[in-house]
Amino acid sequence: MSEPSPEEQILGIVTNHWQACSVGAAAELELADHLADGPLPVGELAERSGTHAPFLFRLLRALESTGIFTQVSPGVFGNSPASECLRRNADNSIWAWVRICLGGGGNVYLGWQGIMHALKTGEPGFESISGVSGWEWMQQNPEMGSTFNEAMRDLSNSISPAVAAAYDWSRFAVVADIGGGVGAQLEAILKEHPSCRGILFDQPQVVAEAQPNDRIKNVGGDFFKDIPVEADAYMMRWILHDWADEECLQILANVKRAASRGGCLVAIDSVIPENSEPDMGKWMDLNMMVNISGRERTASEFEDLFERAGFEIDEIVPTASPLGIVVSKPLA
Repeated sequence: MSEPSPEEQILGIVTNHWQACSVGAAAELELADHLADGPLPVGELAERSGTHAPFLFRLLRALESTGIFTQVSPGVFGNSPASECLRRNADNSIWAWVRICLGGGGNVYLGWQGIMHALKTGEPGFESISGVSGWEWMQQNPEMGSTFNEAMRDLSNSISPAVAAAYDWSRFAVVADIGGGVGAQLEAILKEHPSCRGILFDQPQVVAEAQPNDRIKNVGGDFFKDIPVEADAYMMRWILHDWADEECLQILANVKRAASRGGCLVAIDSVIPENSEPDMGKWMDLNMMVNISGRERTASEFEDLFERAGFEIDEIVPTASPLGIVVSKPLA
């Protein structure tokens, strides 16, 4: 096939937007879950999902053309391998991530409505839409906040094993996961490296939801105030990207105080290449820009941030995921 013309490239992006809106609607309606037990006539599927049957048919027909859902006989639709990922309880589910990014009322969806505000003011777009920060909004909307947490767990299913396998974590007897949520990444590391033990540090109500693990000690707290744990490595995955530099420096100061006995700092985040090559981190950076005050960083930006915090980067290790492993040690 020939390369698309410039006009075709832009028009394709417009069509991709339509497709994204359609996938978001399918997730919001939980169509894949309604089809979990097998194909259904569109009329019955419309009744179960509370939709208008002729319009639902048109949505499914369009999605089928992209490999999402399948029409097993005229007017009867079932799941395809792609739409199976939109089932809430499927092993490879990404329903929650699609729901918050593409479904009406999802927090990431709302943030992107404020992209012009962000670009013109240098402030998160989300607040211009909702009137509060993204963190406050999730507290005020616990159902969507729960869906956000579910989305983070779903994304961990592929990222956690890749991070665990990419680096020799066995060099650390004790790994502390700072802001580690319910411990998915830490559990993956301990599974891959049986000699390690772990400490899971996050807000008390968060670590309370973690599954018991004989090799993990749960500690509740606030990383902006103090990190009262002793470990050989202080790991933070998708933490620094949530915050602007000044907030990161507060967190890193507490890590350095905790790591005063020689512990390493290991940040797991996107490391944006400093060239024009495609990279998921460049788009996640915009996502952070419109939703909260965070950002993704290049290697040189990590180097600058860490130097200001009193750390020196030893190495940056790529993984089979969009994230890299930035390993550093406190400066003398």
